[in-house]
Amino acid sequence: MLRRFALNLALLTLSVILALACVEIGLRIAGVAYPSWVDVARFQAPDPYMGIAARAGSQFEWRLENDNFVRISNQGLHDFEHSRQKPPNTFRIAVLGDSYAEALQVPVEKNFSSVMQQQLQACPGFSGKRVEVINFGMHGFGTAQELQMLRHYAWDYSPDLVLLAFFTGNDVQNNSRDLQQDPYRPYFVHQGGNLVLDDSFLRAPGFQTQFDARHRFASWAVGNSRVLQVIFAAKHYMTARKNDDGTRPFDVGNDEGVYHPPTDGTWREAWSLTEDLIATMNNEVKARGSQFLLVTLSTGLQADPDPSGRTQLEKRFGVNDLFYPDDRLHQFATTEQIPVLTLAPIFLKYAEEHRVELHGFHGERNQGHWNELGHQLGGSLMARAVCEMQNSLPPKTAVAARGEFIPGRASATGGQSQSVMP
Repeated sequence: MLRRFALNLALLTLSVILALACVEIGLRIAGVAYPSWVDVARFQAPDPYMGIAARAGSQFEWRLENDNFVRISNQGLHDFEHSRQKPPNTFRIAVLGDSYAEALQVPVEKNFSSVMQQQLQACPGFSGKRVEVINFGMHGFGTAQELQMLRHYAWDYSPDLVLLAFFTGNDVQNNSRDLQQDPYRPYFVHQGGNLVLDDSFLRAPGFQTQFDARHRFASWAVGNSRVLQVIFAAKHYMTARKNDDGTRPFDVGNDEGVYHPPTDGTWREAWSLTEDLIATMNNEVKARGSQFLLVTLSTGLQADPDPSGRTQLEKRFGVNDLFYPDDRLHQFATTEQIPVLTLAPIFLKYAEEHRVELHGFHGERNQGHWNELGHQLGGSLMARAVCEMQNSLPPKTAVAARGEFIPGRASATGGQSQSVMP
């Protein structure tokens, strides 16, 4: 009896293996592949300050949202190579941000950092100087990790201006341990009215082992198995189905709690931490004699040219528009005299006037990250803001109003990339 059971089990196992092999071969013949769904452990490394970092020199095909060949620089950045020592007669800009800044979905030369660098060469305020933009963006980061990136890595490159690309969709959530629920990243907490670093992730069980040989093998398996890739891709698409009330689904990573005033202590603390982190970053940048610019980005929900979709969501949230986080940060920055550029209202206006989509790829209508047009528009607007800062200082720091940058005596629209600024 036992022998027959073992034989049947062996036959069943063999049948399953053969069936999976046939499916694998069929998927390969059909060209179906999603290697980026969880095939990331091989291209990441533990970091004692930020939790994770990109593995320097790694190369891979990125197929999440859009197909793109990615090469991580020797400095561990999704960027061109940069020397740590700043070349003479160079104005350096350090960009801090999450996956919107990292921009694995588009070629490096087409992300907003590159667009900004190209267009700033025509800015009168930089006449006779070379502008160099270094992209320190890393997917999944919140403001706490971005502050750690600035303190422990970006300052090594002596930036003259630090640009914080703030993604309102989830950066507030990222800054709260209670909301983020990720034990493997640093947080800041309030103690005695001060921001204090919580680096307990270094002692969290599993922090180091998430990058060990076993996990890297699992990542390799997903990267090389079309069957496993389809399973993880299907899981993602299941989370992106329509909501029960008929409204469009949230972009992955967005939290609806950010679109309206906080209703509980957890969200109020998350906002307080976020604003204190931004103020701390601004103060540290100014203390080093550099300039600081806060740029709030857009979400796909905010920039949807279809008014019916936005109206449904506004009704669902009980708000007049979807710009609560942008307006709140604009007001905060105005009070703190922090230069700020608010992009979401401009993106919506541009999308409506031109009937274009600035987020999403291949039919994912206005969901996900900026596409190439979104990066072109964002980079152009950032270049104009940085240029106007140079032309307005001194006597006073430029401060943005909602949807525009004030004051404005000059615009940077030239350079190698075509400007699409409204």
